[in-house]
Amino acid sequence: MGMRKFVLTLAALPAVLLAGCKQESNYNNITLDKYALEMRTGDTQIVYVETGDPDNVAWRSDNEFVATVERGRISGLRIGQTRITANNASVSVTVRGRSDLYDEPMEDLSWNMTREQVVNRLGLPDKMENNVLTYDLVSSVNSFKSYEFDSNNRLVAANITVGKDKTAQLDDFLNERYLLLNGSEQGDKNYINNLTYSTSTMTVCRTGYDDDYWLVSYRQIK
Repeated sequence: MGMRKFVLTLAALPAVLLAGCKQESNYNNITLDKYALEMRTGDTQIVYVETGDPDNVAWRSDNEFVATVERGRISGLRIGQTRITANNASVSVTVRGRSDLYDEPMEDLSWNMTREQVVNRLGLPDKMENNVLTYDLVSSVNSFKSYEFDSNNRLVAANITVGKDKTAQLDDFLNERYLLLNGSEQGDKNYINNLTYSTSTMTVCRTGYDDDYWLVSYRQIK
């Protein structure tokens, strides 16, 4: 009789252990109160745990260049998209900007396009010399934009002027889109389009062009 009770007890052990593992797995499963959200740069939004233990959640942002998260509090840093993951659940996040100062010169273009491809896309330039195409702009913000090509006739840089009377707006515009590496308030500033230089594909530099304009240069990182 004693031996039979001992065998039955051993047989029951795996079921008990399995039940314990299942409870632990369910303990980590959660649901959130949002599946997707939109926000502005500089804003924060909170995602709440609806079911599950809020103190047992591992929060993570797939793209911390765009947004970061800490215990469900999401901070929008720069324009873009990311996914916030919390254990088995996630939220799609879109961060939009506040500043719309000008159309960046690389919009609708891509690096390594030929000069002919750029002309086909933008039309004939107002000036063409030394592998540089220049387009005059009639705007209260910009006076011209230009495109530089290497010896293989491939696009490697784009430039646009921005009036110095728009300096504060320009800083806001660039900070919403890029990471500031270095620079001074009234002098040159250098930016990248990711969290580190090694993971970036482009630099953006604000330099003095003349007394009235900044030159903002976009250059491919190879």
